[in-house]
Amino acid sequence: MITLRFAQVFVRNATRDEVQAALIDAMSRDGFAPFDDARIPAGYPAGAREIDRFLRAGPDDAGTVTLVASDVRRAFARCNDLAAALPGALLIALVLPPAAPLRAKLYRDGGLAHKVGEDPDDELFYTPLPAEAPAVSAFLQAWGASPVAEASPEAVARALGVARADLPFDAAAAGGWPVPVTPLTFLSRRSRLFLES
Repeated sequence: MITLRFAQVFVRNATRDEVQAALIDAMSRDGFAPFDDARIPAGYPAGAREIDRFLRAGPDDAGTVTLVASDVRRAFARCNDLAAALPGALLIALVLPPAAPLRAKLYRDGGLAHKVGEDPDDELFYTPLPAEAPAVSAFLQAWGASPVAEASPEAVARALGVARADLPFDAAAAGGWPVPVTPLTFLSRRSRLFLES
């Protein structure tokens, strides 16, 4: 039985190169360095938080750059870092943790603008109240999407027309994503593999 989980971050008003540079900077501050995935031996027994992978797609016709994150638990923290590094961008994060409901957060002006629905907010030092439909609709309209009647993560996903939201990261990396993706791999600078390379 497969436990479905995913974390997607959608970015508007920033180029692919700006998004990638912001991600590299955020990962570097967290002790990771870009690493060529081909240099990781097949079957390598990676330790916890030793390897972090992303897939980058886009920009699409609307200018959206998409990141798919392998580490679902850290997705909102990574989004906070990206938002701070890209203050002119709009970001939407959709996260489906294992055996939990879909979660969504919206970012603008360098930080969290709205939490949509329930989330434990582990990445924050405070607990924001969930946004209401008018605030979520105003954000989505600034994005170029239709307003929503309810403030729920599912409504945000529908407004974005998220494709293949149920696809696990490994399947997306193996070519199952509906658009071409570029893999981005980061290795902990404390990793034996990194230290020996």
